[in-house]
Amino acid sequence: MKRTLSSFSIITIFVCLSIVGASLIPLLSLQLTPSKTLPSINISYNWQDASAKVIEQEVTAKLEGVFNTVKGIKSITSNSDKGKGSISLKFKKNVNMDAVRFELANLIRQSYSELPDGISYPNLSLSAANENKSPILSYSVNANESSYFIKKYAEKHIIPKLAKLKGVNKVNVYGAAPFEWVIEYDTNKLMQLKVSVKDIQQGINTYLKTQELGKGVFRTNTDNYDSEISLNLGYKIAKIIDWNNIPIKKIGNRVIYLRNIATVKYKEGAVNSYYRINGLNTINITVYAEQNVNTIDLANTVKLKVIALNNQIDTGYTIKLTQDSTEYVVEELQKIQSRTLFSFLILLVLILLINRSFKYLAILFLSIITNLLIAVIFYYLLHVELQLYSFAGITISFGIIIDNSIIMIDHIRNKGNKKAFLAILAATLTTIGALMIIFLLEENQQANLLDFALVIAINLSVSLLVSLYYVPALLNKFKVSKKQLSFSRKRKRRIVKFTNFYTRMICWMKRPRFKWAFILLFILGFGIPFHFLPKEIEEEGFFTDVYNKSIGNEWFSNDVRPTLEKIIGGTLRLFTEDVFENSYYSEPERTALRVTGTMPDGCTIKQLNTAIKKMESYLSQFDEIELFETRISSYRNSNISIHFKKDFEFGSFPYTLKNVLESKAISLGGLDWSVSGVGRGFSNALGTGSKQNRIILEGYNYDKLYSYAKQLKQQLIDSSGSRVKDIEITSSGWRDNALYEYYLDFDDKRLAFENVSQQQLYGYLKNQVHSGNLTSIIQNNEFQSVKLISDRYKKFSVWDLKNTPILINNKQYKLSQLASIEKKKTGNTIKKNNQQYSLTVTYDFLGTAILAQKVREQNIEKFKPKLPLGYKVSEQKYNRWNKKDKAQYYYLFIVIGIILFICAILLESIKQPFAIISMIPISFIGVFLTFYLFDFNFDQGGYASFILLCGISVNSALYIINDYNNLKMQFPNRDLRSLYFKAFNSKIKPVVLTIVSTIVGLIPFIWNGQNEAFWFSFAAGSIGGLVFSLIGIFFYLPLFSVKKV
Repeated sequence: MKRTLSSFSIITIFVCLSIVGASLIPLLSLQLTPSKTLPSINISYNWQDASAKVIEQEVTAKLEGVFNTVKGIKSITSNSDKGKGSISLKFKKNVNMDAVRFELANLIRQSYSELPDGISYPNLSLSAANENKSPILSYSVNANESSYFIKKYAEKHIIPKLAKLKGVNKVNVYGAAPFEWVIEYDTNKLMQLKVSVKDIQQGINTYLKTQELGKGVFRTNTDNYDSEISLNLGYKIAKIIDWNNIPIKKIGNRVIYLRNIATVKYKEGAVNSYYRINGLNTINITVYAEQNVNTIDLANTVKLKVIALNNQIDTGYTIKLTQDSTEYVVEELQKIQSRTLFSFLILLVLILLINRSFKYLAILFLSIITNLLIAVIFYYLLHVELQLYSFAGITISFGIIIDNSIIMIDHIRNKGNKKAFLAILAATLTTIGALMIIFLLEENQQANLLDFALVIAINLSVSLLVSLYYVPALLNKFKVSKKQLSFSRKRKRRIVKFTNFYTRMICWMKRPRFKWAFILLFILGFGIPFHFLPKEIEEEGFFTDVYNKSIGNEWFSNDVRPTLEKIIGGTLRLFTEDVFENSYYSEPERTALRVTGTMPDGCTIKQLNTAIKKMESYLSQFDEIELFETRISSYRNSNISIHFKKDFEFGSFPYTLKNVLESKAISLGGLDWSVSGVGRGFSNALGTGSKQNRIILEGYNYDKLYSYAKQLKQQLIDSSGSRVKDIEITSSGWRDNALYEYYLDFDDKRLAFENVSQQQLYGYLKNQVHSGNLTSIIQNNEFQSVKLISDRYKKFSVWDLKNTPILINNKQYKLSQLASIEKKKTGNTIKKNNQQYSLTVTYDFLGTAILAQKVREQNIEKFKPKLPLGYKVSEQKYNRWNKKDKAQYYYLFIVIGIILFICAILLESIKQPFAIISMIPISFIGVFLTFYLFDFNFDQGGYASFILLCGISVNSALYIINDYNNLKMQFPNRDLRSLYFKAFNSKIKPVVLTIVSTIVGLIPFIWNGQNEAFWFSFAAGSIGGLVFSLIGIFFYLPLFSVKKV
């Protein structure tokens, strides 16, 4: 005899699992946005004032060579720019990123000593889905001391204690530049004594360095055994360095000491970056969290530690909290939780009103709570983060979990069996199948939506077990009786009238001429994507000629096509042209204004800081501002983030402030300002923008590649007459602009005639303007840098360079006699992809697009034979759709294919799945019209609604078709139409209830309007699609699935 578990045993098992899930809730990671890392690592470094070419040759190329030994690398890309560089490593899937990070850190540590002096220690970071990761907490340290000593105190007594806290990734301190030794030499004395910069560098480095000679053995009078010691050679014996008496060079019988040619000062170093809160020059400490850490708990731990530190540090020092980003996280999560609770309560009240049974309501409530608590176990095991997208998945799961429970309860009460489980299984699998699209997206999009998919998949998988075992057990224990089928006479008449009317209407619709009319209405309602076709095809061939003579014909394009597109384009055309093209991606964040300032080439970070201070002073007069945060990293990069008090955050003040800031930016002038955050962005930059004609050159030697780029540039000018305008050589990015530099061109013939080498001329010029770092030293238990500069550094102008006499070999020259200097645009950023350099020749073309295309192709074909092996030239295509991620929308067809496949297997039919699949485009019509008619922004939430509707829009059809198939097996000789309408009458109430419950559950998420990133568009799109899915259920499902006989 087959043994089955009793209802009590089943309920006990589920309750125990629920308790386990409840105990794991505090251990879950809580974030606002996803913090999952991508399989890539970025390494960045700085070298002040170094050119892009020097950084590429001395640092980037060396590090790339070292990193190539790491296993699992998919690609290496690098950027070398003026004063900085970066390397991005992408790895294959399933690579252990922690092990790779450890290996790379070791390689950097081993190779750092071989890099030139002045290079900052390379910073290694994992790439996250949310790239703009900000600190969770910011503190200011105040004391009656100079900022330098406050920073030193913080680094010694505060930073280490905060960094040791579990979950803290890093702690940064800003506000004071470190002191350094500055050796300023006298240029005239160097010329008189014939001492070069290289002599000074060698003398000081030799004095400061210690060389290891080997190992020795010694024995003292008291010891009877040998001891091994290291033998080192060094010129410096005393711990305190006597800078003035460092020997530099011996000339004849005279030794030149450093005091003879230079002065040494210990002073505050040059500032490389600024960070201020509310414009105050204080010492600021920022705390960053590790990945997969509950940021709210971590922030509370850090706050408690700071309170304790305030009682431990020296008198006069105070640590004050200036910014807490977790407050916004808490507010947003509380908002999401309250909406989810409202959604849950509305669903329960709706079910109670419809069924008027507290036992029914209790069963649904217990099934949902049990489902979610058991799902927590899998959240913990699969390391699922609870963040914005995860809560979206949980919210959606409410509706589907309730759907599954309602369908099972209703079927057991009506039929007394569990045959509805096949339909529940099919509906669940189609929803999970729809989520498979996420694994086809780009890696950063996957990282954003992976938890969303996992949460829904886990909840729905658990709901299968709950509906199959737990719900029937609860029905048995609660003694819920079978549904009474005794209706009042009036109700019976209403049901019979509706059934007769509905049957006649469907029979009328199924007449051939009306059937095809409704099918045509469905096709045109969705839309035929004729507007996606190009106006002309530029390639050659038979089909191209036919296309260009028909669809590409001028009369057809101008007179017929616009009207035809409107007629057959349907809602798809309205959506793609008016909604999708004007949509923008939005992140969940506080309302904020961002003011950026950029200075022209040749300016300094100090000059930019002076201008930014004027803007900060202007901002400080507004009481409505809660705080503004300033970051300046270079003369081309500054940002002021302005946050508002809660009472003014969603009012008109942000727009008012934006307008007055635009006026202030114009009045300040002097640099390129931009203001964004609310409304239409403002910028006073006069850039020309990206040029549309671009030809890419790639090769393995940058100098040769640049010479080929100049040849191609000249070829374009010669071959196209005056049509090519404003031609430039830049790096390969669309937004990369060439920077101005002074280019020194040596006259080789003149140099040879005068017996002067390029090295001699360059050495003389270097003596005039040199600035560079020497070997760093350790004194007073701190790392101190040593800098060598000319007394003419930043004083020697281009005029001086051209007119100052140059003394070489006891003979004077003017620069114009030996070389020429010219200011020109150069491709300042050096880009490499898999150690292959890339340059782009960009230009504007006066003429039609077809003619521009022909000119590009002709010049490419003409230039190819000039390139040797290892070099190639190609055309950089423009993204036709103007949306980088547009391909993701075509993945929806793959999802439809997956759903079709699942339905065909479970229903054992080929025709019925097509009828079910038709519900998806019908629901999409609802999404298209919702965003078009109400002018809503379509962001990542709208895209998530498409994914959701692919799954849940077919569920209702599955329930009806499954019951229809069961009736056909039970009554094989009955009329198929009557069986369908019997199945329809049986399932339409729970079907409508599930759709309405899902819609009602989403209503709390549209209360705050479009201010809510993700949530509003997600809820609006889902509601619009679900409403239109009812049209599909009532009219098109019987039209496609019911036979005449």
